[in-house]
Amino acid sequence: MRSDTDVTKPLETVTVGIPEGLMFFEQKTLWKNFFERLGCRVICSGCTTRDILNSGISLCCNETCLPVKAFAGHALSLCGKADYIFIPRCASVCPHEKSCPKFCGLPDEMRISLKGRADIISADIDYNRNPQKTRKSLASLSGRLGIPCKAAELVFNGCVKPGLTADISPNASGSMRLGVPVVAVLGHPYIIFDSLLSMGLIDKLRNAGYCVLTPYDVRRSVRRKYAGRFLSTSFFETGLDIVGGAKALYGLPQLAGMVYISPFSCGVDSVVMELTERIIMRGPRHIPFLKLTVDEHSGEAGFNTRIEAFLDMISGARRESV
Repeated sequence: MRSDTDVTKPLETVTVGIPEGLMFFEQKTLWKNFFERLGCRVICSGCTTRDILNSGISLCCNETCLPVKAFAGHALSLCGKADYIFIPRCASVCPHEKSCPKFCGLPDEMRISLKGRADIISADIDYNRNPQKTRKSLASLSGRLGIPCKAAELVFNGCVKPGLTADISPNASGSMRLGVPVVAVLGHPYIIFDSLLSMGLIDKLRNAGYCVLTPYDVRRSVRRKYAGRFLSTSFFETGLDIVGGAKALYGLPQLAGMVYISPFSCGVDSVVMELTERIIMRGPRHIPFLKLTVDEHSGEAGFNTRIEAFLDMISGARRESV
């Protein structure tokens, strides 16, 4: 008997490349399963390396933010290895939420940056304004792959769509331990969980003896609950994650400090970082709050100095409270 997950394979098995940056920090497994269930071979670009970042920098204009430059490098690293590179046009994953504006034009930007080196396929995700876009784009995608459209819709509705808003804690970085102070690391997942772009921030804090938690250690439903008043209007998805996650983590008695790491020129963070700082600073207790901005010119020595000074401040505050 044929199960619901059995689908027709492509006329010729094709290889689909997935760049491991931006939305793929949360969605990689969803899309990898999608293409594999359709009978495609999937390869991923792996962790960001200095070579990947440098090649992405060479492809993009100066005004492009660091994560997009890194993404371009990931896409370039897949050229010649995959028949297609998959880059979704992710405008929104559910009503009243928006993705970063750069996500909306990412497939077009990569086509321009790669200059014909790769064949890019895409899918439109816009559940805030036009949910029907997804169905139409899947028809185009399945045609490129030589797969029946119904098969693509079946697999998408089964393994991708539910995962986009699943009530889970993706990329959970750690758990609390009795007597160990907590430092919350805030920011976009494709910055804080990328050890090169974040200069190993999480590992450095752990090595200093702190438990590290992020907004993505908090369940999605809890993040949205604490984001409260922003849910009735269209707001940035990652903004809701960061604001809601920060407010949830702020309530932990073990919380000793918060670090917000942001890429230079990020339009979303220009709003969300300021908003998060105001929420924390106006709370009933003082929590040391450090803002770090990174780009391709950031030096690790200065970065480390700021972290060390911040941890010294936390240690002093803890001694005074004892």
